[in-house]
Amino acid sequence: MDSIRGTAFLQFGELLSEQGVSLRGCLAPQRVSLDVVGDFEKAFSYKSLVQIFEGSAHAINMPELGLELAARQGTSLLGPLQHLARSAPTVGDGLVAVLRYMHLYSPSIHYRLERRPGSAMLYFDNALPCTDEIPQIVEKSVLQGKLLISELMGAAFRPRSVLFRHQPQGDVAIYRRYFGCPVLFGQDHNALALSPASLQRPCIQHDAVLHSIVRFYLEAQSNQDEDLRSQMERHIQMLLPKSRCNLQQVARNLGLNPRTLQRRLASDGVDFEGHVEQMRRQQAEQLLCRTSLTVGQIARELGYNRTASFCRAHLRWFGIPPLEHRRLRGRGPFRAAESTVD
Repeated sequence: MDSIRGTAFLQFGELLSEQGVSLRGCLAPQRVSLDVVGDFEKAFSYKSLVQIFEGSAHAINMPELGLELAARQGTSLLGPLQHLARSAPTVGDGLVAVLRYMHLYSPSIHYRLERRPGSAMLYFDNALPCTDEIPQIVEKSVLQGKLLISELMGAAFRPRSVLFRHQPQGDVAIYRRYFGCPVLFGQDHNALALSPASLQRPCIQHDAVLHSIVRFYLEAQSNQDEDLRSQMERHIQMLLPKSRCNLQQVARNLGLNPRTLQRRLASDGVDFEGHVEQMRRQQAEQLLCRTSLTVGQIARELGYNRTASFCRAHLRWFGIPPLEHRRLRGRGPFRAAESTVD
């Protein structure tokens, strides 16, 4: 579903006004009504939001529009998700909680937290193709990830580095001012590189009772707002890299009996194994063509214990080996870089 909450426009009108531009005039081409602005209960098209930000940045000649808007909004645009994160025990717990329920703010936005020995990465992506062509929303979202961590810590947070797929939109010094760390462009991902220790920091507003109440509310909203297929896909996405994606585990995560889940899917004409296969195929193409992950890494990301099993599946899906697929359809050379500066 292509949607986002009206709070995405918080402070946007004020920013435009300072530049002598009308908010109504910027919304009109995308047919977005003024009554959604600032309202968490109202949603509109995420694609429209992206186009409005890109168009406005060009119209007022403000390449740092996304960054400046993020700095002004902080995390207030997240509504109840902000309270969920603040009340978590640790920064890492707060981030994971927000990631779990981010679909309630926008199903088009995808964050992923990856922890490795000595490093951690908070990745950002969205449901739109070619994110390197829509830098404003990407820069805004990545900076808001940094600001959320600062809020949870109760102190200024400085990532090790920031990675963007796209090229700088203005003076690199501007990026350094907003992020306070090295910012690298033309990378494989949009991400914040973090110190693992930062994820262990306690949230200064930890409140176990409030956290439980907000989580209960959001869980109820999830069940109400998201159809069964969307819920299932979300859990499949999380379980694939763990090689634990099966009907029984997904049903358990959804709080259903496996037979009940199978019966409800069948009534909608959905075969569980076939759906997992389709999702793997789509992700395989995206990871081969838009990242520098090795074939082995992609195999593990898709839940294959053996690279050879993935290669056979890929040959069945596309009729060519994975590396040939990357050579024919990939988007050019990839580079990986991660600063070790704390």
